[in-house]
Amino acid sequence: MVEPYANAGYRLTVVDGEARVRTDLQPLESRAPYAAPRGLAGNGGDPVRRLALTLVNHADTRYDAVGRILGWVSREIRYELDRGAAQTPVEVLQRHSAYCTGVARLSVALLGAAGIEAREVAGWIAADTVGGTPSTYHRWIEVWYPDRGWVFSDPLVSHNWVPANYLRLASDQVEPGGEAGGLLLERIDGVTAVDLYPGSGPRIRARRNEARQLAGSLHVEAEGRRGGIAVLEGEGFRQTTVLSSGGGTFLGLAAGEYSLHVELPGETVLLRRVRMRGRVKSAIFFPPLALGMGVEGQSR
Repeated sequence: MVEPYANAGYRLTVVDGEARVRTDLQPLESRAPYAAPRGLAGNGGDPVRRLALTLVNHADTRYDAVGRILGWVSREIRYELDRGAAQTPVEVLQRHSAYCTGVARLSVALLGAAGIEAREVAGWIAADTVGGTPSTYHRWIEVWYPDRGWVFSDPLVSHNWVPANYLRLASDQVEPGGEAGGLLLERIDGVTAVDLYPGSGPRIRARRNEARQLAGSLHVEAEGRRGGIAVLEGEGFRQTTVLSSGGGTFLGLAAGEYSLHVELPGETVLLRRVRMRGRVKSAIFFPPLALGMGVEGQSR
């Protein structure tokens, strides 16, 4: 069963049998302070508790403490769909592998041991495209911020938010033999990586706590083209990004000058110089007529 639901950054509405999800990636803007609970100081024999103590050491905000715990999970726990393997927090921690249920349970256990209220969420992921990743049941988590309320996270995918094809179910009870399903009618995805997320795996996208960027970013967009690569080079810096859908983003850029080389199937475009003026979000756009003509494109 699907029921309307909303928290900080997620809103699910149901009208005439159609569910619509909207996610918001504006900065979380949580200022809630954090202090580890007194009882956490003992070593004890609980490995989950000991790990939680280590991860949140010296964290002074709840956002920081949550980020350290989920960052560790994203780096150290690998996804492994083995229905026969136990998914308890201790066994997942010993194995360093789990499927979504075990990942959620370990994350909730670590957060709880650190004195941060969290809970599992039963849900359904609607496939992005026909013939792509199939729609499926899924579990993620919800974390409590005293000044912002409940906030979704999927520890191995997204921190402090979830994509709009995550459909929260009103109950984790599924009718035996029943076929749950749904058709994704439309998805408008305006999410673009613009900053680094320290402490997590490279595949994680996170909702920042404030608008200030940690470093500069450069987005390269080649309209009407699919495939190709872009290479950005500067003093002591070289990074390559795949333009899988005509665009790609370079992160972690310091102020200075760079050279950009864009290679597209059957044609080459060179932008000889890019100047980054600081911790800013910048972009270079190649219109269709520019491609193949050797022009440098437009920057913004």
